[in-house]
Amino acid sequence: MMIEARGLGSVRVAAATLRPLGAIMTEAELDRGAVLEAAHLPDTLLDAGHEDSVSLADYYRLTEQIALAIGDETVHVSARPLMLGTSDFIRDRLRNATTVRGMLDILAESYNVIHGGRYNRVAAARDTLSFVMDDSDFPYAIARDDAFILFSLEALLIYVHVLLQSSSTADAPLPVRSLRTRREKDAAPSPLAAWGVPLVHGAPHFAIHYDEAVADWPVDPARCSVLGSRTIYGGIARTLDSLDTADPLVGDIVQRTVQALRDGLGDQHAVARHLGMSVASLRRRLEERGATFRDLRAKTLAQEAKLRLEQGRSVAAIAEELGFSDGRSFARAFRSWTGLSPRRYRRGTGD
Repeated sequence: MMIEARGLGSVRVAAATLRPLGAIMTEAELDRGAVLEAAHLPDTLLDAGHEDSVSLADYYRLTEQIALAIGDETVHVSARPLMLGTSDFIRDRLRNATTVRGMLDILAESYNVIHGGRYNRVAAARDTLSFVMDDSDFPYAIARDDAFILFSLEALLIYVHVLLQSSSTADAPLPVRSLRTRREKDAAPSPLAAWGVPLVHGAPHFAIHYDEAVADWPVDPARCSVLGSRTIYGGIARTLDSLDTADPLVGDIVQRTVQALRDGLGDQHAVARHLGMSVASLRRRLEERGATFRDLRAKTLAQEAKLRLEQGRSVAAIAEELGFSDGRSFARAFRSWTGLSPRRYRRGTGD
């Protein structure tokens, strides 16, 4: 599998664009600080006046945490909520895809079934293969032209592309010809402009266009790391992290290792593979920073486990999320890190 690295890893999203997520969390009676902490983002990110930005990976990571907390994979953007399990439905259907065109057809049909309308379609014309999202009649829970809605649909184009590219068994990146967005050109600039792909503004729908030749390129969804993740949102975030640091000599190796551990890559081989290097190279570069994989793993997983226990997650769920084979092996590890069983730790925090 080969991932197209140019541009996507550098896309940033203004905090102001994501501010409606704060209102969604408030309406759902979520602890905003706890959700942002679980996504490893500043607790002031969605406050009025916050002028920072986050990466696309962070956006997907935050979306994952909200979806898990409220049990709606649309994070209440749709008036017709999607219960958790939608990703499993998509995964099961995509197993039958053998080509890029087949995968796009299944994605369009599946999401049309889920949302109860013909909002998605695949088209082939003038040497172009397109995935089109027409949201003119979509039942949004907030204003259709809200900046967050426009960004969300643009981000769905990324979602489709990363799913395809992560499933492709070809030795080349999927060639993207252009993108279409409903966002007007004189409005706030689209984050997708940083992708380096021609972007047409003011279109009647959202779309991603490929060379028609990729229609028959082979795919193997069963081996797709994105579809194998706890949620597709989390899988997309992890892939975008790798795009941001496609050169293993770039970036903070300690922070990249910590993030991979947070995302459920629990052993050294999996982390090294995700970071595009050998285990020996990972070990050497960590040692250059005065760190060891074993110590980082223990510290990071202990912090993550405590956070999730305090949020009321079950031991079985936490074990799966952090890459353990079962709840018993997680409990043994937790006891070695803290001297307490998960149950005693939770009782000590008052939950």
